[in-house]
Amino acid sequence: MKDIKKPLVKSASRTLDIIEFIVKSPKPPSFTLIQQATDIPKSSLSYLLQELLQNDYLDYDQETRVYYPGIKLIQIGAVCINNTNMSREISLGVKRLSEELGETAHAGILDGRHIVYIAKCQGSKDLSIVTTIGHRLPAHATAIGKMLLSGLEQGEVQARLGQVKLERYTDKTITDHAALNAALAAIRRQGYAIDDQEIIPGGVCVAAPIVDKNNRTVAAMSATLAAVRVTEETLPEIINKVRQAAGYVSARLGNIQHV
Repeated sequence: MKDIKKPLVKSASRTLDIIEFIVKSPKPPSFTLIQQATDIPKSSLSYLLQELLQNDYLDYDQETRVYYPGIKLIQIGAVCINNTNMSREISLGVKRLSEELGETAHAGILDGRHIVYIAKCQGSKDLSIVTTIGHRLPAHATAIGKMLLSGLEQGEVQARLGQVKLERYTDKTITDHAALNAALAAIRRQGYAIDDQEIIPGGVCVAAPIVDKNNRTVAAMSATLAAVRVTEETLPEIINKVRQAAGYVSARLGNIQHV
């Protein structure tokens, strides 16, 4: 088996070699074939195989004495495929929205009381404070965060934020729990969220939900613009474009309500 880099953890490296060989093997391999291909000492290989079998990452046929990928590997593979498709569709949707508006667009998911940004496409004038994918911000202070919080039951919102002091970023940040709950109720009714300079002075963000085939809100998409470019005349069009973009991604994820 390949040995280009010195492994940081030998047992982990050997385990990955075993899995990779069995998955890629044109036919289920025997212990001898695995040992020859990986060059792992027989005693170590035996222990590693037993661990993988015990945790359902591998399966073993007693009659033919060969190894197969186990149910756990198959399940993980299926989840990876689904997540990869979702990630791709969301990333393409963010890029499409950014190009249509000429502004920075994002997508994020909820993690506790924070949001984690999973996609970003930078516009010609980038006002976003999100520097990298994986950036985290408190949900109450962002359009994406408020959009996602609005999709939760009130009890769940209370569980996540009830004992938390809401951070202030600007003089427009919502830091009162009653005011936040009222804002979330309005967002539920209207189907979109706005951050009007609540996270960064001079920046306005409009967000809409991304809904999967089971009608679950799995993420939210947003566009960030300079406040001077958001007027009573332009805002409805911006909201419409963000909602259309999020609806398109939702349809791509199998939500028939957006087809």
